[in-house]
Amino acid sequence: MSFFSDFENRIAALFDTAPQGYVEPFSFKKLAKRAAKEMEAETYEIDGIDTAPALYTVLVSSADDALMRPLYASITDELATFVATQANKKGYVFVGRPLVRFMVDPSLKSGRFAVFAENIDGSTLNRLRKEEKEFLAGNAGVGGAAAQSGVIAAPMPEPSAPNLIPLDNLYPDDGLDVIADVDDLQPISPFDLASTPEIPQTQRRAEPAAPVAPVGRHAAHIAAVPVIDVPEPAPAPAPAALLVDRQTGRTYKVAAPASVIGRERATADVVLTDPNISRRHAELKLDGDDWHIIDLRSTNGTFVNDVEVDECIVRNGDLITVGLTNLEFRES
Repeated sequence: MSFFSDFENRIAALFDTAPQGYVEPFSFKKLAKRAAKEMEAETYEIDGIDTAPALYTVLVSSADDALMRPLYASITDELATFVATQANKKGYVFVGRPLVRFMVDPSLKSGRFAVFAENIDGSTLNRLRKEEKEFLAGNAGVGGAAAQSGVIAAPMPEPSAPNLIPLDNLYPDDGLDVIADVDDLQPISPFDLASTPEIPQTQRRAEPAAPVAPVGRHAAHIAAVPVIDVPEPAPAPAPAALLVDRQTGRTYKVAAPASVIGRERATADVVLTDPNISRRHAELKLDGDDWHIIDLRSTNGTFVNDVEVDECIVRNGDLITVGLTNLEFRES
């Protein structure tokens, strides 16, 4: 049996032991092959050593994310082991044990995925690994499509140690109630109300008062005045600002009342591909006439004009740094 098939069987076993009869949303064998291909494309010689990328990001649909979330800890461990084994066969090394993480791309349909491999330094890898563990620990339940369809997941048992292939050169891994939305009561005429005193008061519908005829010598003139419907003025556009990437020149629009800067498309309004940026890294919020930048407990912090901040007002021309990305703030 090939290593690809063995890997696929181990993934299938994870889904077989999961509650609610989960099934694989796509072929993990194809996913493993795609990850191996990305690893080859991003392996570079550094100081005479073939160094393979240590960070692998898998983009999936919202529905598939909701399905697999309880199994992510085991799935990512299997994928990391697979990538590391493939690298060892070729004599590649890593800056640390490979990290695999899943993120949501709302543009993807169920059953589709994308894989990206990235070279990062060891300290960044460790920070991202810590961030990923915290994310999985706080989001171990089923959400998204499963919750919307009324499926209530049973508590997941503690995962048993998978049957992993030993790797010598790896670093150790430091019912919703149905509510009627239509009123079943039939309209009641004023004549019915007069003749049926037994109808509860709560079912009676107020009738509009009869128009009062104008009195006096101006009556005919008043009655002839046409009624003109004056259209309501269109709402003013929401205030916005711009973020300009100093490296690429790309411009991002920030809309009031608030916009999130981050790496995951499902939760961020300004999506950046920098691996040093957290899923939800920072938020720009309009408070009165001032824009505020708020750090969302990101791994690497948020800086304004090279000063790390938790929250502060940003002005036109200020430089916001998230991860390794420098964004110039411009008020529009």
